[in-house]
Amino acid sequence: MFKPHIQKLVRLQTSENRDIKRGILLDRNERVENYNEITYRKIVRSISRFSINATPDIQNLYKNLSKFFKISKDNIYIGQGITELMSQIIFSLVKKNEEVVIMDPTYPMYEVLCKLNQVKIKKWKFNKEWLLEFNDLKKIITKKTKVIFLVNPNLPIEFEFDKNLKNKIYKLCLKKNIILVYDEAYYHFGSKSEIKNSTKKKNLIVMRTFSKAWGLPSIRLGFLVTNRKLCEYISKCRSLVETNALSYQIAMWALNNRKILDNHVSQIKKGSKYIQRSLTKLNVFFKGGNVTNAVLIRLRNKKDTENLRLFMRKRKIYIRTNFKDKIENCIRISLGPVDKMKIFINEFNNWLKIRR
Repeated sequence: MFKPHIQKLVRLQTSENRDIKRGILLDRNERVENYNEITYRKIVRSISRFSINATPDIQNLYKNLSKFFKISKDNIYIGQGITELMSQIIFSLVKKNEEVVIMDPTYPMYEVLCKLNQVKIKKWKFNKEWLLEFNDLKKIITKKTKVIFLVNPNLPIEFEFDKNLKNKIYKLCLKKNIILVYDEAYYHFGSKSEIKNSTKKKNLIVMRTFSKAWGLPSIRLGFLVTNRKLCEYISKCRSLVETNALSYQIAMWALNNRKILDNHVSQIKKGSKYIQRSLTKLNVFFKGGNVTNAVLIRLRNKKDTENLRLFMRKRKIYIRTNFKDKIENCIRISLGPVDKMKIFINEFNNWLKIRR
């Protein structure tokens, strides 16, 4: 009774056995700094005891998102994180054996969801200089291509699509009748958005999340913005309600406390400058930290990445490794406030001294 295409999938649990209270979480692009006690208590007080026993009515969240981003609520659809929205876009717009284009490397759940939905994957691969070529995209598009997912800005290789490249891609999608989806999870760290354009164009979708700049990955909440016709259609895939009462109320609190986002982004920017200066002094190659909350650091070989991971883990510093292909010799660290970045650099420098 098992479906063969699901049996073939290899899925690994992530974020296991981390010391969240005392450790430094640099492996998942989460908020590195824990919320202080005062802020935590404010969040808890925002949750009504009367909300727990009832199915949530989240219309006020739609209204607040509409007001915050100055977009009609009819153009917004809320989901349980960008990942659920990705799944619903694929499910509703792509048939079995039709094609989806994704970047490579990028957020790994794109490939997982395509395989679960039995749609074919075409990968727009980064070249040796860690750049994307428009001609390479044109080569992989066929009559079966239905959706192109672009993470902008992208990770683990930080890459931002400029205006010229965006225009070329959009014209291509318009000509080929392809839905273009921008995943703007890292938007608030400095990139340009397509969110306003997405309400006007017939084949453009933008996805956002509370996980990155807001520093709220645990509530698993995101939303997409597109034209009314597409928005209404995709929203038919929703569960009983779009999210749970706790996530809904925490998101409402966040939208009413913009300084939480601004302060977090400011911390990331300061931490990024410190990391970039430090790695330059150490003569270590890196990429990132300009428009995202992470930096990719290149080591000598894959063995080095595992040795460093184990070295850091003993010190309760958690980093991301186990990449493939062009970046298999790299580690990725999430960016946080300067004091946390100093701890990483000090230990990284200690590791460099004993590395063989």
